[in-house]
Amino acid sequence: MKIIFHENQLCYRGTSNALFDYAYYNEEMLGNESMILYPKNSPNNAEEAIERFKKRFNVVGYSDIKERDEIIKKANADLFYAIKSGERETDTPHELIKTAIHAVFKYNEPYGDVYAYVSEWLAKTMSGGKLPFVPHIVDLPEVSGDLRAELNIPKDAVVFARYGGTETFDIGFVMEAVKKTALKNKNIYFVFMGTDEFVKRNFFRSYKNIIFLPPTTDVERKVKFINTSDAFLHARTQGESFGMAVGEFSIKNKPIITWSGSDEKSHLEILGDKAILYKDKQDIMQILKSFQPDAGKNWDCYSELFNPRAVMEKFENVFIK
Repeated sequence: MKIIFHENQLCYRGTSNALFDYAYYNEEMLGNESMILYPKNSPNNAEEAIERFKKRFNVVGYSDIKERDEIIKKANADLFYAIKSGERETDTPHELIKTAIHAVFKYNEPYGDVYAYVSEWLAKTMSGGKLPFVPHIVDLPEVSGDLRAELNIPKDAVVFARYGGTETFDIGFVMEAVKKTALKNKNIYFVFMGTDEFVKRNFFRSYKNIIFLPPTTDVERKVKFINTSDAFLHARTQGESFGMAVGEFSIKNKPIITWSGSDEKSHLEILGDKAILYKDKQDIMQILKSFQPDAGKNWDCYSELFNPRAVMEKFENVFIK
């Protein structure tokens, strides 16, 4: 069986990583063939991400819908899988091929042949549980070592880390709390990967303990980044319809510090009482100041339900059968 995996852009974000995992395990576990299809003119494409896909899969870019459909006809595939917002689109190729739509956001506008959500929370919230869900795979290799020496972070420092979309660390009072905490506590470090820089430095406020790094598609470096941290600092107003970065830190046994008031709550549902919650600036200031790393505790809320085998069984039952 041959499956075309379509993404609106190949980039650093969670949807592209999720697509890579589905395509990879579609071959490795289900024994099918995977092909990657994407619009090559998308401004959100990242060359490094495209190269990562090309090293592993047959990757084809198209310029317009006509070219996309020609590629689909020639590919002789059995299924077109697309990770989408969930908002109904009129240009799907469902007349050419069985089409599966994987909805990431809060829509209930079924189209294509199969329409499923990326989390149980989203399926319950948007369809009362009537429509199916296939979660993302949360899976990272075992990698030893971290980036503390590279970043000149002392071994005994407390490190809060974050990666995700550039603009999705967006809760203002958390940014203020980070800056205040960093100024008052030189042994507390904040390391942000792929995050818009929100600190203005000057001679009096150098903020040496707030570090911004570029995003990466290098999985080994990503794991070393996670290993550098004592906890994940999450501050996204919207919340998460799944929460790939949250899951990746969680499977590496890092506690998740997150806002209790977000609109999308899949991550809160999965983390349950293991989430370290704040509701306002006072809360987050107190958490950052008094946090004590506890590596002996089991913080992992994702490995059991979101490992490759569990997810691909669901992927097969919902999208393929």
